[in-house]
Amino acid sequence: LKTAEFLREKFNDEGETDAVEPDGVVHARMLDRVAKRARLPAELQTLVMHGFGTHHAGMRREHRKIVAEAFLEGTIKVLCCTATLAWGVNLPAHTVIIKGTTVYNSKRGGFVDVSILDVMQIFGRAGRPQFDTVGGGEAIIITHKNRLRHYI
Repeated sequence: LKTAEFLREKFNDEGETDAVEPDGVVHARMLDRVAKRARLPAELQTLVMHGFGTHHAGMRREHRKIVAEAFLEGTIKVLCCTATLAWGVNLPAHTVIIKGTTVYNSKRGGFVDVSILDVMQIFGRAGRPQFDTVGGGEAIIITHKNRLRHYI
């Protein structure tokens, strides 16, 4: 939620809200869906109405479904999600950003690096020709300086 809120504020500060906010028809459709099918938490509803969303295991299943559908149809242009979503759900995107390259491993009792294979799987969501109308995708990884060599 924090990352999505930060990005929304950044787009607002830079005067770039037109790039992410849904148009009138799409906006009305989303409001209708939220009103009829499920009440999103206030913070998430505010984000969705401005073209942003979050998706993680801590959300109710119906909320995750609404967010995923809104992203696929283009109502949500920026989706901040956990690695779990990127591994398990087929949501194509133009740009994929991995923010942080560690995940908690309960068997090891601590954080471990996301594997190269998992990074490739997540980056594989970017720029899929059948979905990307802009052409070519972008993949960005944000990690600690001492882990950068591991991923390049």
